[in-house]
Amino acid sequence: MLSSESLEKIIGISQIITVQRNNYFVKENDICNYIGIVKSGTLYSYFEDSDANMIVNELYNKQSIITSYRSFLNEIPSPAYIKAYSDAEIYAIEKKTYKELIQYQEWTLIFKEIADELFINKCFKETSLIKLKAKERYLTFIQNRSCIEQDFPQHLIASYLKIRPETLSRIKSLDLHQDNK
Repeated sequence: MLSSESLEKIIGISQIITVQRNNYFVKENDICNYIGIVKSGTLYSYFEDSDANMIVNELYNKQSIITSYRSFLNEIPSPAYIKAYSDAEIYAIEKKTYKELIQYQEWTLIFKEIADELFINKCFKETSLIKLKAKERYLTFIQNRSCIEQDFPQHLIASYLKIRPETLSRIKSLDLHQDNK
């Protein structure tokens, strides 16, 4: 989570981008020109495999950092889509503004804070996919991402966790039964 001081500074210089439900913040193969913080609403990032199956890579809700970071930094096509699940507003910093601000130490530190958070989230997800069983991934995920189950449907959460929706239902059902004992 970004510090409140960094968040205030970002809000102060950003523009608000509105993304309507089912529209895109960025599409695959487009260059992502923004890095932002979700003000309201929900979005998700996904890839399509060779059979056109959707594979959710990230879920974004309020105060999430949102970007196709590799595309943003290198000005190359985004490998994924970022789509609004619900109407969303994003505090967004344009690439041109980013390039101007990064010359100042104060902003370099803020952008490092953003980069660190993105990296830690990526490492956390990668490690959990390798080391944890489906139930452990789910429990860790909901513990670390408050309100996520209220914000997204089960099939998107299941895809993010790399499990089938039926498996997620079974895990949740088992937890409910164990809580009642």
